[in-house]
Amino acid sequence: MGIALLFISVLLFAYSMIFVQSGLIKRLWVTGSVILLAIIAVTLILNDTEHFGMKQVTEVQEFDLLANEKNSPTKKLVYKKLGNGQEKIYFYRTKRSSPAKLKKTDPMTTKVFIKRDPANKLTVAKNYWVYTNGWSKFYFAGGQPNHQFIDQRFTFHIDQSWQLSEYKK
Repeated sequence: MGIALLFISVLLFAYSMIFVQSGLIKRLWVTGSVILLAIIAVTLILNDTEHFGMKQVTEVQEFDLLANEKNSPTKKLVYKKLGNGQEKIYFYRTKRSSPAKLKKTDPMTTKVFIKRDPANKLTVAKNYWVYTNGWSKFYFAGGQPNHQFIDQRFTFHIDQSWQLSEYKK
């Protein structure tokens, strides 16, 4: 809708410049169409750069955390260092019925925190941009997608019996 209004304001400006007779009425039409054009353009640019008309929402999920190896006497949370060692990929398992295949974190979109407490669970908090209301969703249609992923935080809650170990092959 915003893009359609932008197009209409440009047509209104062109029409008033070409077909309206000189005088006060022409100045009012030109001024009004330029102001309308500027307001619409600014709101569309702000939606694209600053997420105008949107808000952040966080979805939180909790999973029971299981040891990486099914029949191992020690519980380990395994990670692999990337590059200079600042970025790490963590390997984890959340369901007993899942196969031996492990899940992993993505260092580009994920922040990982490890907390020592007796819960032995994984908390995943994902942040998204969503439109604040139906009007914003309608007005900015064709702009930013609704429910756009921002980032996520993985918090591993593990007790003292768990070991953190680097994956070595």
